[in-house]
Amino acid sequence: MDVIELNSVIGCPNKSIQDVPFQSVDVEISYSDFFNRYLVNNIPCLVKNISKDWKCQRDWVKMDKPHIEYLRNRYGEKCAPVANCSQRYYNSHCTENMSVRNFMDYWKGYILGSYPIDKFCLYLKDWHFTKEFPNEDVYRVPKLFASDWLNEYFLANKGMNDDYKFVYMGPKGSWTPLHSDVFSSFSWSVNLCGQKKWVFYPPGQEDCLKDRYGTLAYDTLSRDLDDPTRYPKYSKLAGTRTLVQGAGDAVFVPSGWHHQVWNLADTISVNHNWVNGCNVGAMWSSLINQLGQVQQEIANCRDMDDWDGHCQLMLKSCFGIDLSGFCDFLIFIANRRLQGLGEGMPIEEPGGWVMGRNHMAFDLAKIKPVFKEFLQLKLSCMEMHMERISDMLRSIDACISESKLNYL
Repeated sequence: MDVIELNSVIGCPNKSIQDVPFQSVDVEISYSDFFNRYLVNNIPCLVKNISKDWKCQRDWVKMDKPHIEYLRNRYGEKCAPVANCSQRYYNSHCTENMSVRNFMDYWKGYILGSYPIDKFCLYLKDWHFTKEFPNEDVYRVPKLFASDWLNEYFLANKGMNDDYKFVYMGPKGSWTPLHSDVFSSFSWSVNLCGQKKWVFYPPGQEDCLKDRYGTLAYDTLSRDLDDPTRYPKYSKLAGTRTLVQGAGDAVFVPSGWHHQVWNLADTISVNHNWVNGCNVGAMWSSLINQLGQVQQEIANCRDMDDWDGHCQLMLKSCFGIDLSGFCDFLIFIANRRLQGLGEGMPIEEPGGWVMGRNHMAFDLAKIKPVFKEFLQLKLSCMEMHMERISDMLRSIDACISESKLNYL
């Protein structure tokens, strides 16, 4: 049985994020050590030799380059989102759906043309590959990233037809503008071939990358950033980290770290966003902050019928989940951990990894304070959930007294 378990959870409270140097580790590092060093402390790192046993590493790559003919023949009938890196759309790129076959034909021609600067640079990205091909077992979630509540939730609730698993394929020169990840989630990205250059900015430093109107920079290479009348705080930017990711490497992207990424060669990568006990508090804080912005945006309509409900609709539209959905998500995770501890039910995480008892206890310990904050909300739309949340807190407390496990 492949188990993920925690031996101890100890952060590094005497160091600020800016003081911690960037590190590279091998995939053989123990799960508990990796969890403790990087996930708990929310610090980026690079992990070597992740994808050596993956089927997609063998099939999608030929002579260290994308196996374009295989990809075209195998997956060509499907459509995927393709971004035009040559065209800006607000703070992102113009994106449209394209058949994988047409993208592969474009990519082959773009390479043969020596990446012409007078042609659009296209990037197939955010492709829900495993949703399109649920029976294609082409990779296994790495053990180090296996505690993944988001994809655990969607795997168990297939009717929701969603996930946070993506494939990216792009030529040399394709890139992703400056951003931070959805939900203040973690993400991991594994290169099957090619090279990516990453630039990271610690949480809070994004303020130095905003113009005088509060708009985040689109491209950190822009000379506009050097103009203090446009970007008054840019000169105070600190803690920037740069790394180059090669084939077989995984990059761990922590919560709240803004980053920009360039493909230095023709590159294929597998990427997941995920949330667990280490960053569920960050997701909760981001959700509440976004709700506050929504409430402020329509404060002049507070007298309208079901104002709270309208705020929730807007919250789900702009953040991707509302308070009710987040509550359902947390209750699902908490119930699974309680069943695992109380009934001995194995908890299987994405990738087929089985969660140990200390890990379940850690998860419950991190859910408990979020539930307590839920109970402080004075919103009509949440009244129906309060009894369920109170019941969950009582169940967690009972589990604490009965189990006497670490972290509870």
